[in-house]
Amino acid sequence: MTFCPKCGKTRTESSRFCPNCGHSFENSSDQPGKAPLGIQVAQEDFVAFVVNNAGYYLHEFKKFDAAGVDTFSASWNWSAFVGGFGWLLYRKMYMWAIAAFISMLIPYLGLASWIGLGAIANYLYYRHAKSKILEIRELYHSGEISVVLSQIGGVNKWVPTAATIFTIFLLLLFMAFVFWIPFSLFHLFGMPSKYI
Repeated sequence: MTFCPKCGKTRTESSRFCPNCGHSFENSSDQPGKAPLGIQVAQEDFVAFVVNNAGYYLHEFKKFDAAGVDTFSASWNWSAFVGGFGWLLYRKMYMWAIAAFISMLIPYLGLASWIGLGAIANYLYYRHAKSKILEIRELYHSGEISVVLSQIGGVNKWVPTAATIFTIFLLLLFMAFVFWIPFSLFHLFGMPSKYI
């Protein structure tokens, strides 16, 4: 088992870059006279990737980068808390959205996972953004990649519309259920129609 010389995390033999800090293993100390080259995620990369509300996320992302090593830190994201798995869809974190949706359907675990998402959402998004940026940087060694970053990152603009339609549907369903129960009870016990 080998370790990254920069951050100390374990790595596979075949990997070209550290999955934790982005350090390049190709130009390491095994080539004398050359300084190690690492792919660093710049602020501009995060801005291009995040697109919407980049200022807020840049501020939060700084909490998770301690001298080039990813570290979890306490944070809160109201949008993720209120939006739940919809926020994860909005931010294109599809696997996390599926996991959150399933966990929120489980009794007792649902509320805990909803609150938990609000607490860890910024860190999840930081890790997601950083890993995607490093993947893109590996493919595009030079040139302007901000357009590619904004296409891979950014947001799904259809999610707020879908969430609004879904909320209206649930509200109508709830109202129909609320009005249907009294009507059914009156009907069941044979109440005269003038009391309905």
